[in-house]
Amino acid sequence: MFNQSGVIRARSLRDMLEFAAACRCCRTPKGENVVIIRGGRFRRAVVGCLHRQQTVADDDPAGPRCGVPQIHPPFGAAGNPVDITGGEPPITYVNTVKLGLEDPRIHALILGYWHTIVTPPMVFAKNMVEVKNAMKAKGIEKPIVASLAGDIEVEEAADYLYQNGIVAYAYSTEIPVAVARRKYKWARGAGLL
Repeated sequence: MFNQSGVIRARSLRDMLEFAAACRCCRTPKGENVVIIRGGRFRRAVVGCLHRQQTVADDDPAGPRCGVPQIHPPFGAAGNPVDITGGEPPITYVNTVKLGLEDPRIHALILGYWHTIVTPPMVFAKNMVEVKNAMKAKGIEKPIVASLAGDIEVEEAADYLYQNGIVAYAYSTEIPVAVARRKYKWARGAGLL
């Protein structure tokens, strides 16, 4: 009954408060295809958190990430997750996220950021907000959630992202992915997919 009604269930009071705040901020997906864009090891935790009915877009070379090989390093990976590695400049994050937002086959993005000298946390955060806003000006809006790992600077970056419409948490993969999953389940139960 809860699933059919779109009721979001929480296992704890903290989860309830996190989901209530984050689901209001997070866009409603238009489908179930999720792409993971990471700057380090990230997939296992994400896939483990995703609901069975959500799809991690497959590795078909003609699929949603067909433009990625031109913008990421040759030693990265263009599958799902898209691994842009930790040593890439900020523009690689921007271009990869832009591709994900522009592709109509992708319905949600999960970002995994690891603090690097090349792309400091606030540079990453400001770039992600800029690309999100640029796409919004073109009428493209999709749910984006982010997990940031590193030292204390990622806390400020996560707060900045959250305040600007990207659900983000420092030091946690589980919470942002759980938010994306709950938003998807709500949309599915509400008949919006």
